[in-house]
Amino acid sequence: MFGGLKTFYTFVDVIIKHLKQMTTQQIQKQINGTQFQKDLEVEMLINGNVSSRAYYNLVVSIRDVSLFSKGIKAHRFWRLKDVKAYFGVKGGTDKVLEQLKAYKDAIWVSA
Repeated sequence: MFGGLKTFYTFVDVIIKHLKQMTTQQIQKQINGTQFQKDLEVEMLINGNVSSRAYYNLVVSIRDVSLFSKGIKAHRFWRLKDVKAYFGVKGGTDKVLEQLKAYKDAIWVSA
């Protein structure tokens, strides 16, 4: 009727992802001791605006992991392992991407 079962399951997947959102306490526990946590306090100028190095790396890493999930490497020496180590996340490509987006949402809400 409206796309069949495939559309329904995609809709259910979206709802499940929203229910699995990480809490701020879970994120703080996960980033404890990582380079990401250290870089949250390092400021840099981007187009004349002040931002943290960690937020810049987060946005760029979301882009890179999203490309990687489609089979495209960001550059020749790019590795998912480096992203996992920097942010303190675990799992496969899709799970890492979901966790990075949760980080971004948590930072955006707290700002």
